[in-house]
Amino acid sequence: MLHFVKYDLIMPTWGTLLTVLLTIPLFYAVMLPSFFVFNVYVMTILIGLFFTDQRSKSRLYMSSLPVKRASIVQGRYVSILLVSIFFIFYQGLWGKVLSLLFENNYYIYSWKDMLVLLCMAALIEAVAIPIYYGLTSFLMATGGLAFLYFFSIIFSLPPLTNVLGMEREIIFNDLDPGFVLLVEKYIPFQPYISLSLVTAILFYLSLKLSELLFVKKAKVS
Repeated sequence: MLHFVKYDLIMPTWGTLLTVLLTIPLFYAVMLPSFFVFNVYVMTILIGLFFTDQRSKSRLYMSSLPVKRASIVQGRYVSILLVSIFFIFYQGLWGKVLSLLFENNYYIYSWKDMLVLLCMAALIEAVAIPIYYGLTSFLMATGGLAFLYFFSIIFSLPPLTNVLGMEREIIFNDLDPGFVLLVEKYIPFQPYISLSLVTAILFYLSLKLSELLFVKKAKVS
């Protein structure tokens, strides 16, 4: 599995890496909602990896090697999760740096924010990866994922604005604190432990489903 994790991590080009490293602090500096930016980056990396698979047929080649096909899927899950953890700490670092350099009220992550972001990344994987392994069309999978993402934004806005007291106007730059407040409001008993456990279970079930779908697709191919 570690080989496939390494393969995914070195797949992006230097241009892609440089773009990510430069745009994250830029988006933070102009005070775009960091939770939204984080989710977009996680989905971009995920879609980019599957696009590369589609273009180069690399996963089909790997599935023909004398390795456990499940380890290919496991490597994909772990690699995206590792990149997500890097994004969280990188955003958190820039939040602290910018708050020291400028007088603007930049939102700084607490451990609660980081845990919620990690759970978000895991849930994005849990939903998106089986879609890509289950559908034969990359465009159809990406379109379905985009629809689900925009639907989730529309669905989450009313409770977010409600918990933040934004009934009259929505200030998108100030939405970040609302996610932690939502967790504490709707999960009254040990919210962060409960959120972590539910996320871990869904992540594991998604992993097993993706393994079955990938093995089935490899046999057909």
